[in-house]
Amino acid sequence: MKKAGSTTWRNELLKIATRSAASADDFADVRIRRLRKRIGRSGIPKIQAYTGYATADTIHLHGRVLTNPPLDPNFNDDRWWHNLANTVQRFASDEIPGVTVQASLGSASGRAVSDHEGYFHLTMQRIDCGCELPFWSDAALAIVDHPKTSAIESATTSKVMAVPDNAKFVLISDVDDTILRTGATSIGTMAKLTFFSNARTRAPLPGIAGWYEAMQRSPPQTMRAALDPPSSQFAVDNDPNNPIFYVSSSPWNLYDLLDDFIEINAIPDGPILLRDLGFDANKFLKSGHDHKLEKARRLMNAYPDLPFVLSGDSGQEDARLYATAAEEFGSRIKAIFIRDIDPMGDSEHDQKVDRHIRKCKNIGVPMFAIKDSVEAARHCVDLGLLDPDQLPIVEAATRRDEQRSASPLKP
Repeated sequence: MKKAGSTTWRNELLKIATRSAASADDFADVRIRRLRKRIGRSGIPKIQAYTGYATADTIHLHGRVLTNPPLDPNFNDDRWWHNLANTVQRFASDEIPGVTVQASLGSASGRAVSDHEGYFHLTMQRIDCGCELPFWSDAALAIVDHPKTSAIESATTSKVMAVPDNAKFVLISDVDDTILRTGATSIGTMAKLTFFSNARTRAPLPGIAGWYEAMQRSPPQTMRAALDPPSSQFAVDNDPNNPIFYVSSSPWNLYDLLDDFIEINAIPDGPILLRDLGFDANKFLKSGHDHKLEKARRLMNAYPDLPFVLSGDSGQEDARLYATAAEEFGSRIKAIFIRDIDPMGDSEHDQKVDRHIRKCKNIGVPMFAIKDSVEAARHCVDLGLLDPDQLPIVEAATRRDEQRSASPLKP
């Protein structure tokens, strides 16, 4: 009882400290904005648009209103001090609350107001669009009714992913140490990569682009390997079939870095779902990764007629979170893949994953601990998620990436 009471006391103290820090953070933001306005340095609001997605009924758009959104990177001039300066700018975001953002896609339209951290979330009815949406389309965004900018000056676009009728499943993928080497289990390594690298110098996990490309276009249609140039792995005569969503414990401040990384490494595009950086109880500074489970639940409820494939790694809590999802959604989850971050040895991470593998087996959902993308693709072939003809493509892509990682680019 004493231990339980002590834990309760610490939890209450943490809640009080969190609320106090959040209040102080909000107060500081307000004071800074007032000071900038007073000295005529309040800045011009601009939209940082995130990739949106459409369900059978709705179109979801989101983004952030800032005076200093990230600039397009210059990868020809990517010394470590440039990367550090860009990272500092990402975290020193100057958000603007209370800004009205208008969106349109086809004949559908809607408005949303940015919150106290500058974020906006906008939902439109898909039936109002007046047209069939392709797998990828662009929604128009603009700031309206603001004294410092006009709808024309602030106009931008947001990519929107729509799930086609021939989709066979949805893939939800973690980011850190699942598609991108982050060293999330080492604070020093993760900090070094975050602050001193960029999207070009960060290394993908070997074969991940080939495996995800095959998954996105499964069942296979016309596809051929094109390993040279490396920026274009596949020549295709058809649109993608299966949507991919990326979830991460990284803050929204790193969105542009992750978006550029996916594009540069020819990893299939998809909405990237991150978390806010702040002191609130549901934000980045709260320990744990359970927000990824919440996002998975939301997506599975948004696409109730589709099965799901989940991909993560053993370094964080992905196995536990995905096992919980298996308990809740059962046979709707066709497979769970957990990449082993240390395949050369038996670690505490492996023991935890093994427990969740046994748990999922009892539920009837296959969870696999995989060492690389080739092993994952072989399991997908066995499960009928991939055609056997796709396996050589994934193997070739993995070999190429392994050769590249042997001589990485220097930041």
